[in-house]
Amino acid sequence: MKIIILLVLISLSGFCQKQKLNDLFYKLKTAQTDTQKINTLNTLTKIYLDFNIDSAIIFNKQSIFIGSKKANDKYSYKAIAYNANITRKQKKYEEALVIANSALEIATKYKNASNEANALTLIGMIYDQSNKNELASEHFLRALNLSKSAKDREEMLSAYLSLGIYFKKLNKTTESLTNLLEAMKIAEAIPDSSSIFTICINLGSMYEKTNDNEKAKSLYRKALIINQAEKDENDQAIVYFKLGKLFHKLNQLDSAKHYLIATLNIHLKRNDQAGLIFDYSNLAGFNIEDKDYNAAEKNYQKALEIGLKENDTIKLNLIYSYFGSLYIKKKDNQKALQNFKTSLNYVNQTIPRETIMQIYKKMSDIYLELGNHKEAYDNFVKYKAWSDSAYNVSETRKQTELKLNYEFEQTQKKIEAENKAKELISKAELEQERKQRNLLLIGLAIISLMLVITIKNYRAKQKANSILHKQKLEIERQKKIVEEKNHEINDSINYALRIQTASIPKLTELDTFFKNYDLFFKPKDVVSGDFYWAEKTSEFSLIAVGDCTGHGVPGAITSMIGSMLLNEIFNVKKIYSPNEVLTELNRLVKLTLRQDSASLTNDGMDIAFCTINYQSNELLYAGANRPLYLIHSNGELKEYKATKMSVGGQVPLIQQYDLHKIQLQKGDTIVLSTDGYADQFGGDKEKKYTSKAFRNLLIQHHNKSPKELKQVVEDNYNNWKGIYEQTDDVLIFILKI
Repeated sequence: MKIIILLVLISLSGFCQKQKLNDLFYKLKTAQTDTQKINTLNTLTKIYLDFNIDSAIIFNKQSIFIGSKKANDKYSYKAIAYNANITRKQKKYEEALVIANSALEIATKYKNASNEANALTLIGMIYDQSNKNELASEHFLRALNLSKSAKDREEMLSAYLSLGIYFKKLNKTTESLTNLLEAMKIAEAIPDSSSIFTICINLGSMYEKTNDNEKAKSLYRKALIINQAEKDENDQAIVYFKLGKLFHKLNQLDSAKHYLIATLNIHLKRNDQAGLIFDYSNLAGFNIEDKDYNAAEKNYQKALEIGLKENDTIKLNLIYSYFGSLYIKKKDNQKALQNFKTSLNYVNQTIPRETIMQIYKKMSDIYLELGNHKEAYDNFVKYKAWSDSAYNVSETRKQTELKLNYEFEQTQKKIEAENKAKELISKAELEQERKQRNLLLIGLAIISLMLVITIKNYRAKQKANSILHKQKLEIERQKKIVEEKNHEINDSINYALRIQTASIPKLTELDTFFKNYDLFFKPKDVVSGDFYWAEKTSEFSLIAVGDCTGHGVPGAITSMIGSMLLNEIFNVKKIYSPNEVLTELNRLVKLTLRQDSASLTNDGMDIAFCTINYQSNELLYAGANRPLYLIHSNGELKEYKATKMSVGGQVPLIQQYDLHKIQLQKGDTIVLSTDGYADQFGGDKEKKYTSKAFRNLLIQHHNKSPKELKQVVEDNYNNWKGIYEQTDDVLIFILKI
């Protein structure tokens, strides 16, 4: 409920923001005084600072220019502060610091505590980005104390948030949680959606660090809701990255890949070099899980080249440690040691202790494997030293208490709101009782009149009730008849299922026909319009996969006719060639269903028919609107087209079908299917899966056995379909040579 309310507020804020910009431009155009122009320009600068810095610079320059003409510099504070912030975002830290100190002097001169707190937070952010940690924390704390004394919630929020991010950067988990949770309380009370987004991202990271993964996921999803309303592409990349990493950590690899690839696409589009370092590292991680170590090495190399170009020590530490772990997988211990040692060269106080600890542990294990016991022991001692410093029971207890206290406060607020609501309800109930007493007195005065009317109505009601009773009995009788009919229909359908099941080969029979195969068969209803048929001679095996018109009972009837006629063609007429089988099947279907030129019925079937000679490895195939897919062991897929005519329906009595002769190779995979899989609606946009996507899925998993490939096909189908209704019967036959 809370998230729904937040989403509504954010949506309204997005609409209001657009309206606000229109109002501001009109206000700027019609401003009568310099003060009005300065205030409007400063507001526009603040809005554009977050998403269009070039526009922010233009508005800021205009504000500074107009302010410079006034003798009193009291009105210049905001413009100068925004100028410092713009310069900071351009990474000109020394210049930004000079401008920010000028803003602080103006705020101090006029004893404006809110402006002083704002300037101190800005200076702290500049020091933080310049890695001057002590100066950063000093200014953040001064800003917090001043904003508290001024009771300025916006500046308190800014100070708490800056401190939370600052302590997170220094891996001080407890201090970071303390400040971020305080910031969240204020941001939700204001509410400030932009700050809530930033807090959710950073707080989610801290919850992940303390192994509260579900709460971290909840915070990231909350950030995603905000981003969907505000549509900031950079923020979208951040939250996608966070969700992708978390799903990877939870071993939910499909979700992880979805979000991390989406992040990569955004970073490539925006040419975000810092983001691409993480993206290529993540892709390498997936390569390692797939045991494609060469691909992993290439992706790590891409990340390393960007990291060296950006001179980002934190990311370089990670990349070299990733390289070390990769070379362990590749059994190259010397390269692994070389990269771990290089990684340690980039260690500073912002590198997580757990990362350093694991590097020493891996180096100790490698030296032990190489028989260098002294180095193994030395590195193990360092591992234990970092491990002991990383594990602090007292700090863990504090972190747990912080999170529980925050949750307790949220619960208390909810209880207070409920009590207040109960109090209001109680007052309303007392007022209602008083009104009811007055109404009762009035009612007594008119009871006599009502009694007369009631007696008259009672007689009329008795008559109506008698009619209603008769109607009720008739309805119940009709309902019973409908229930009996439904029961009869269900019994008939279940009996039809038994008949259809008996008409198609059992799996034990298929085991004698084919050596290495599997089936994915999923009817839409109880009975199916899709069917398969198989037989065997002394020379070859025969297989057919058919898709009859419709599904359910009508389709099942046609499928049983198809199975019966194929048995006649095989056993009585002794026709084995696929093209001749389909020609004869078409003739018999049309005769059986009395389909002549004047017939209005279109019942028939699409079918793929094959014979396989295991001695010569030759396959003969003919199809009526259903193709054959042949996947070679190297992953190449070839589609053999069917004749674009069905069997039965509005086709000639004597219809010829194309015959394909195919020489098979060991390791080839044959796939026959109906159109139910490709036509299934699903996914995020409820679209058809498509034949192209089905072919790509087969290529992607070409090296799997039929049993494994069937499982992949089934899992993919269920994931795609999701909550949507099954569109059609599904039948897929997989055979590996």
